[in-house]
Amino acid sequence: MRELVNFDSGERLRLNVEGNALVSVSQKGAKTKQSKKEFASETEAKKACVKKEWESLKKGFVMQNSEAKAGEASLHVYIGGGYTGALSFASLRDEIYVYKSSGQKDGGKPSDLLVWLDRSGAIKEQIALPKPLAWDAQCASENLLLDLDHEIYIFEPKEAKFREILAEQNIKKSSEIASFICASNDVAVFGMFGQIFTFCEGKISKLSEYKCSTKNHVPILCAALSADASMLALCTKENELQILNAKNGEILSELRAEFGVLDKICFLDENTLLLRQYLENKLFCLDIKSAKVAKQPWIKDEYLRVSEFCMEDGKLVVIDQSRGYAVNLKSGNAMAEFTLDHVVKSCEAKFIDGKLAVRTDYGCFSLYEI
Repeated sequence: MRELVNFDSGERLRLNVEGNALVSVSQKGAKTKQSKKEFASETEAKKACVKKEWESLKKGFVMQNSEAKAGEASLHVYIGGGYTGALSFASLRDEIYVYKSSGQKDGGKPSDLLVWLDRSGAIKEQIALPKPLAWDAQCASENLLLDLDHEIYIFEPKEAKFREILAEQNIKKSSEIASFICASNDVAVFGMFGQIFTFCEGKISKLSEYKCSTKNHVPILCAALSADASMLALCTKENELQILNAKNGEILSELRAEFGVLDKICFLDENTLLLRQYLENKLFCLDIKSAKVAKQPWIKDEYLRVSEFCMEDGKLVVIDQSRGYAVNLKSGNAMAEFTLDHVVKSCEAKFIDGKLAVRTDYGCFSLYEI
C-alpha cells in the first residue's frame, strides 16, 4: 500500500486518482477524513496528486509503498538542502546517512548536516558536520568516510565523533586539491592533497601518491576498488589508467587507450572496468589485460548519455537525468525501465540491500525496487 506517514503526528494520508478526481483519505488516531476534488481530465488529476504528495513530503510526511513493483519507489523522504554535485549518502547496517546542505552559518559554526534515517524513513538525528560540502560518503566496516570540501573525515557512529585525518596523519596541504574515496569489502582507500591511504580495521596506512593532470582547468581524478579490495584503479591523466595493488601500492599495470578523460570508474569484475567519459557522459568497458576499449551489447543506444550509474551483484542501473534503466549483466537483458521522481537535473545513486537508493537535487532521498 502506498501511503504518506507523519511519524511526529501519527497521521496517515492516502492519495488516489479515480477517473478525473483526486481522492485524499487522512487518518489520525480513530478519526478518518476523506475529500474528493474533480479536475478537467485524468492527466490534471494525476498532476495534482504528484503536487499534493510533494507538498506533504515537505511538511514532514514520508512516502512508504509496501507493494512497490520493479522500477517503483518504496520510500520517499524529503531531506532538502540539495546542492548539485554534493548529493552524498551512505548506509551502515540498518542506518542511512544523507548529506544536507543548509547554505547558512549559525554563530560561526558549520551548519551543514548529516541526516540519520532508519529504514522506515524516520529521521533519528541531524548531526552537524565539522566542514561544509560533503562531496562523497562511503562506509567501511562500522565507520563512514566523508569527503568534506576535499578533506577526508571518518565518522564513528558508535562514538558520535569525527576524526580529522589531516591532523591525525599530519598531512600537509598541497596544490593537489582533488580528492576521492572508494570502498569495498570493509576496506576504504582515499586520497587527498596528493597522498593515498588505506583504511582497514580502524587503522590508516599510507599507500601511494598521485599528481593530477587537468582538462579545461579541472583536475582529472577518479578511482575504484575491486570487489575483494585487492586492486585500486586510478585515473589522473587523459587516456591513461593505473591498476595498483591496494595493499602495498605496487603498480600492477598501466593502461593506455583512447578513452579521453574519465570522471567515474568501477570494476565490473577482476578483468574489466566500466568507465564514464567526462562531459560526454558515455559508458564503455576497458579490458584490464589487453587495454582494449569496447562497448558491451548491454550498453544500449538509449542510455549512451549517462548522468549516473551504479552496480551490484550483477545488476547495473544507468540514469539519464530522471530516466532509469536496470540491466542484468549476466544475460544482458533489461530488468526494468523507469522514471525517477523529484529529479531536476542530477542525482546520486547506489544500491542498499538490493534496492536502488537515490538522492536528488530536488531535495529527496528515495528507495526503488529493482
